Amino acid sequence: MKLYIYEHCPFCVIAKMIFALKDHPVNVETLLYNDVQTPMQMIGRKMLPVLEYKPGLYMPESLDIVQYIDNEKDTPKITQLTQETIAHWVNTVERFIYRLAYPRWVRAPFAEFSTDEARDYFHKSKDPSGRGFVSDLADPALTRRAQMALDALEVLLKDYPLLDKDRTLAFEDFTLFAQLHSLSIVKGLNYGPQVELWRQTASEACSIPLHDCYAN
Repeated sequence: MKLYIYEHCPFCVIAKMIFALKDHPVNVETLLYNDVQTPMQMIGRKMLPVLEYKPGLYMPESLDIVQYIDNEKDTPKITQLTQETIAHWVNTVERFIYRLAYPRWVRAPFAEFSTDEARDYFHKSKDPSGRGFVSDLADPALTRRAQMALDALEVLLKDYPLLDKDRTLAFEDFTLFAQLHSLSIVKGLNYGPQVELWRQTASEACSIPLHDCYAN
C-alpha cells in the first residue's frame, strides 16, 4: 500500500493516524503541491490523501481510508458513537482555522512546498484574490478566537479519554487531533493541561509529530 499526502494537510493527518493505531504498514509519499498530474491520473482530480490500496486501485477521502484500513486488519477499533460535543468543537474551529494556518504552512519547510513553483501554486489556489496572507498572519483577532476555542476544549476534555492504541475510537478522535495538529503551527497559543496531555498523547500514539517547532 502507498499513501500519497501533503505534510501540512489535516485530512492527510487523519489518514495517517489509522495506520499507526492499527500497526498497519504503509509507504508514504509526499507530493509537491503543484503536482496536479499525479492525483489526476489516480482519481481524476487534485486532492490528497489518496491511498493506493491495490496496484492501480486508488481511494480518496480521509475518513473512507480510515474506515477501510480499520476494517481490513484485525478487530475494528472505531466502535464508539459520535461524540457530539467534540464534533461541535471541531466544526467551530474549522470555520476559521485555515486563515490562521495557510500563511504559516506555506512558510514551513514541508516537502510539498520545497520549490518556488509549489509555493506559488498554493498561494494562487488558496488566495485567488491576490490580497496575500499577511493580514491573516498578523491578525490578533484570529489568534484570540483560537485561544478561546482551546479554552473551551479544556473543559470538554476533562471527561474525554486520551487517544491511545488500546481503546476503541470514534471518528471525532481523528478530526480532533487533526485540528489540534493544524493549530500547533500557530505561535503564542496556550494549551491547558488537559488539551496539552491529549494532543501530546495522540501525537505519540499516532507517530505524527506536532508542528510546534515551526510555529510562527
